[in-house]
Amino acid sequence: MIYRGRRDFRSNLVWEGRFLGLALKNRIAFILSVAKIVAGSLLFLALCSMIIYLLWSEGRILPGVSVGGVELGGIKVSQAIQVFSREMEALAGKKVVLTYKKRPYTLDLNSIGIRLDVSQSIEKAYQIGRAGSFWRQMAARWRIYRRGYNLRPVFNNNRVSLNSFFHLLEAGIAVEPVRSIVTITKEGKVSYSPSRTGIIIDHQALQHELENAAFQKKYLEIEIPTKKVVPPLTESDIKRWGLDQVLGIYTSKYETSMKDRVNNLLIAGNAIDNVIVYPGQNFSFNTWVGPRVTEAGYREAPVVYLGRLVPGVGGGVCQVSSTLYNAVLMSNLKIVQRKNHSLPSDYVPLARDATVVYDGVDFIFENTNSDPILLVSDVEPPYLTVAVLGKKTDWTNIKLETKIIETYPFQTKFTNDSSLAKGSKYKVKNGRKGVKAELWRTIEFLDGTVKKELVNTSIYPAQPEEYKIGVKPD
Repeated sequence: MIYRGRRDFRSNLVWEGRFLGLALKNRIAFILSVAKIVAGSLLFLALCSMIIYLLWSEGRILPGVSVGGVELGGIKVSQAIQVFSREMEALAGKKVVLTYKKRPYTLDLNSIGIRLDVSQSIEKAYQIGRAGSFWRQMAARWRIYRRGYNLRPVFNNNRVSLNSFFHLLEAGIAVEPVRSIVTITKEGKVSYSPSRTGIIIDHQALQHELENAAFQKKYLEIEIPTKKVVPPLTESDIKRWGLDQVLGIYTSKYETSMKDRVNNLLIAGNAIDNVIVYPGQNFSFNTWVGPRVTEAGYREAPVVYLGRLVPGVGGGVCQVSSTLYNAVLMSNLKIVQRKNHSLPSDYVPLARDATVVYDGVDFIFENTNSDPILLVSDVEPPYLTVAVLGKKTDWTNIKLETKIIETYPFQTKFTNDSSLAKGSKYKVKNGRKGVKAELWRTIEFLDGTVKKELVNTSIYPAQPEEYKIGVKPD
C-alpha cells in the first residue's frame, strides 16, 4: 500500500505539473496578445498623431524656429511674414556707430544699402526640417523642437550703395602696402628700400557685422574689421632668400644718341626689374614685357629682320633679353627657350644673344634653385645692367667661352638700276660672312670639381654683298 501511494503521489504531481505548464503557456499567450494589442494601439495612435502633426504643420513654420531672434514657430507663412515685417519695421532707420582707432563713424543702415529680404527669410525658415527622407525630417523636427533653431535673415543688399560706402570708408583707413625695391649698379653693389605692410577694410566681415546690426534691437558699436596686406617683397624676404647676393650679372653698352631705341630699352628694362621668380617657375620674357606696341609707349627703331636692319616698333628690346640671357647663364640656371638673331649683335659676343618677337620667339628660363631669385635691371647711360640675385648653391664660379666652329663666305648680288648711268656700279650693302659658333659654360663647384657644358650652337647666315648696276640708256 505504501508503494502504491507513492506512485499515485508522483502521478498526481505529473498531472498537476502538466496543468500548471498549460496554464502558464495560456497566461503568456494572453499577455503577448494584450501586448500586441497595446503596441498596435500605441503605434496606431503614434501614426495618427504623426499624420495630424504633418497635416497641421503644412504651411506652417516648424515649432522652435526663429528668424533673427523673432520666434515664428507654429504659425503660418503669411502670418510669419507679417510678424517678422512688423519686428523689422520697428528697427528701420536704425543707426550704428563704426569705430576705428577710437574714431567714430555714425551711419544709417538703409542709406548704405543694407536690405533685409523678408520674403526670402521666411521662405528659408519654412524649408527648415523639410529636407531629406521622411525619417530624417522627423528626426530634424524633433531636434529643432527640443533645441530650437535661430535662422540668420536673408539679405538682398544694394551692392552699388554698399560698395560706394566701403570705398569712402576705406579712403580714411586704408594704407597702401609698399614693397622693397632692390637696386644694383654695374659694379654689382646691391641696395634696397624699406617695405611697409598695408591695411585694408575686411569688406566681407564688415558686411556681416552690418547685417547682424540690422536685426539687433540693442544699440551697436562696431569696430571696423581690417586685414593686413603683406607686400610681395619685404626686407625679411630679401634676407631669408639671399636676394642681397649676386648670382649672375651682365652689363651691355648701348648708343645713347638713338633716342627712340633707348626709350624702348628703358621700357623693357623696367618691365623685368624686381621680378621674383619662384623655385621651379619658368620666366617668360614676352609674358613679362608684353606686346611691343605704341600704346605701351614703344617707338620705332631699327630691328633685325631676315638679316637686315629695318625700322620696327620696339627696336632695342632684344638688347634687354640678351643682357638678361647672359646674367642667367652666369647664374647657372636652366635655359628653356632661346634663339639667336640672324645677324650677330654688337652688344654681346657671338652665341650670347637672345632674340625675342612677341607672339613668336620667346626667351624662357627656369629657376632651378630651391629658393626664389630676383631679377634686377639698371640703366646708367651708356650701360644696361641686368642681375640675378639669390643664394648660390654648390658652385663658386662660372666662365663663358665662345668658339667659332665654321665660317661661310658671302655671295655678291647685282641688281640692274635704270636710274644709274650705264656701266656704273653702286654698292648698296656690305657683305657679311656667315658664322657657326658654340657657347661653352665652365662651372667650378665647391668640392673642387669642374663641369664644362655646351650651352648652344648658333648659326648666323652669310649676308650677300649687294650692288646696283647702272643700265640707263645713253
